[in-house]
Amino acid sequence: MKLGIDPDQVKGFLEKQEAESLYQFAKKYSSIGPCLEIGSYCGKSAVYLGPAVKENNQILFSHRHQKVRRATTGEEFFDPDL
Repeated sequence: MKLGIDPDQVKGFLEKQEAESLYQFAKKYSSIGPCLEIGSYCGKSAVYLGPAVKENNQILFSHRHQKVRRATTGEEFFDPDL
């Protein structure tokens, strides 16, 4: 698995096993056509999906979900940088 950047440098909640599964899934199904990711946090999943899709000379579309409820101060996933 060749990634373009170090995934540890990208914010996110993606566990290593889940990330590797995403990579394999994208590699397998991008042989059929382009891939679409719906919803993202800071793009950590795209670090894995993009290179997998590229191996099949396909395109990854990433759609940021607009109605994501943002956590507020004191909540478990509050991020003041967002």
